Amino acid sequence: MSAPDPYDELPYRSLPIEWTAPERLSMAAMLHGGPRPKLDSFRALELGCANGANLLPQAFYRRCGTFVGIDAARSQIEVAESRRLLLNLSNIEFICADFITADECLEGEFDFIIGHGVFSWVPLQARDALLRLCSSRLRSGGLLYLNYNSNPGWRVRGMIREFLLAQTAGLATLARRAQAAQAVAARIVSAVQGNDHAYSMLIANEFKFICENDASYIAHEYLAPENHAYWRSEFVDLAQSHGLTFVADADFNYSTGRMPDGVAARLVEEKLTGRSVEDTVDLLCYRQLHSPILTKAPLVRSAVGPEEFGMILMASSLTPCGVTAVGHPVFRHISGYEVEAKEDAVRCALERLHPRWPRSVRIRELFSDVSGVMDDLQLLYRNGLIDLRLAEFGTDLDMERLKTMEREMGGYFTTPFHTREAA
Repeated sequence: MSAPDPYDELPYRSLPIEWTAPERLSMAAMLHGGPRPKLDSFRALELGCANGANLLPQAFYRRCGTFVGIDAARSQIEVAESRRLLLNLSNIEFICADFITADECLEGEFDFIIGHGVFSWVPLQARDALLRLCSSRLRSGGLLYLNYNSNPGWRVRGMIREFLLAQTAGLATLARRAQAAQAVAARIVSAVQGNDHAYSMLIANEFKFICENDASYIAHEYLAPENHAYWRSEFVDLAQSHGLTFVADADFNYSTGRMPDGVAARLVEEKLTGRSVEDTVDLLCYRQLHSPILTKAPLVRSAVGPEEFGMILMASSLTPCGVTAVGHPVFRHISGYEVEAKEDAVRCALERLHPRWPRSVRIRELFSDVSGVMDDLQLLYRNGLIDLRLAEFGTDLDMERLKTMEREMGGYFTTPFHTREAA
């Protein structure tokens, strides 16, 4: 008899992941010269879909898409299916299968494949099966999202994981072990409080992270038998061995994926690239997680031009908050960051967009000279200060049924833009 699935024993608290929405993956790929899958009709597959928390709102708002979710935990698939019926969705299917057998359950190719929280967390045999599945089922010109724990940052968490595995080894259930791990973490945080040694502060922050997260996350991130971290070059080599190539980081415009400007170029200039310049950047930036987008090789990059860029939708929540000493209007983001609008065209666009937030307007309708603002708008987007979109889905739908379900699930609801808001 096979061992019970740990995700059946203690279900993982799944949440919608913003940048896994098809239009967000396409946007990131486009801005890096990658493929642009069509969004008027597409097929999407999520590997490790759990209870459907990420995939169900995608299917709810994006009725033009067809969605398939796969997970090995039968209890989670049953929950996902019950929620599908509650939402009366006919464009999504859930399948119970592990990665070794999943390919046998599928038909056809997919424009988008999503694997969040699976690559680092499965045995190597299952990881290789996952890569084979993605390679065979991803349509040419399609996009694969496959995040993973990355070195060097995760090595610190790896040491803490080893400590917690030993500390909780005698406890019978995964839930009790997770609770004990959080209790131990709290005691360590208290013990090193006030110590200003850099290493002590680093370790204290890592144990504080354990205290603040959901017990199911601690169980499956720190106490599961499998957890593998990779240098970026290792991951890229694995992907390439299955005919897949890197396009961009899905979260490049979020704080989790934002790297300091100019670091890579400076390392190349100083000949300090190590095994690869990307690995060295991760070393210097203490990178702990990567969320790459891949596509089938070979990739011939095609830069976005003014005509294509003009068709992008732009939204902004930047609020007018004053003027500079030379009279330039200033706009403030909810993060507190301020943007100085030196050009009248940018000022007019931000003033027009603010009252419409979160709805958008096509860039060509906001600017007569698109080529003149492309660099500025991409800079604002890269820093998370405006939103650029290839499509808006489901803004005209009655959201109450989804809101009610998600409110009961976890006290939030998912917007048509695949962002979470407190219920």
